Amino acid sequence: MGKIMQAVDIDTQICSLQKSLRAYTQNVHQQLHEHSHFVALFEGTIDPSQYCALMQAFHGFYVPMELAIDRVFGQSTYCHDGFDYPPRATLLESDLAHLGLDTNAIEQNPRCAQMEYVVTPASLAGVLYVIEGSTLGAAMIDRAAQKILSAETTDGRSFWAWSRENNKTRWAAINTYLSQFDYTRGTRDAILEGANDTFEALATWLAPLDETVEATES
Repeated sequence: MGKIMQAVDIDTQICSLQKSLRAYTQNVHQQLHEHSHFVALFEGTIDPSQYCALMQAFHGFYVPMELAIDRVFGQSTYCHDGFDYPPRATLLESDLAHLGLDTNAIEQNPRCAQMEYVVTPASLAGVLYVIEGSTLGAAMIDRAAQKILSAETTDGRSFWAWSRENNKTRWAAINTYLSQFDYTRGTRDAILEGANDTFEALATWLAPLDETVEATES
């Protein structure tokens, strides 16, 4: 009976934390949804060069973030049993290659240095909540990408396709990960800040692309 009550308490804590995370990050999250390149992607008005620029930006964001995640998980004090983060930057590299970038261009692609400072032992859970949670929206993005690329192959959209295929697994994994924390106020605040800082860093990184995308001719 005690174990059952403990499980209920953990589920209640996670649900409460998720509600807090959604509320705390709502504004910047909505800002990303309204980004011109995502709007154009969903409307089918984005051209190949603009799509490529969007994928380059994601690559430049994920590479330093994943290096920072790996660094923090390498500090055994902060490791949590049972959680494994599958790197995704290689999928973005493959997509960029299929979109026409050569190896040198991919290696020289600008990186979002801010993520090196956003990802810390205290903020990691919040960062991962955003990244793993983002896979839930991958189905819509992948369907939109299929319309401008191809539904027959994942070339150029393997990042979205992988996220779409694995979103349930990744969402379950992050919730299991969050269940391992002792939710003191300091811990909870650090998770909230980590999530918001990740959204803010991505919004800032994508901001130079946020301009009107002209409709392509049919």
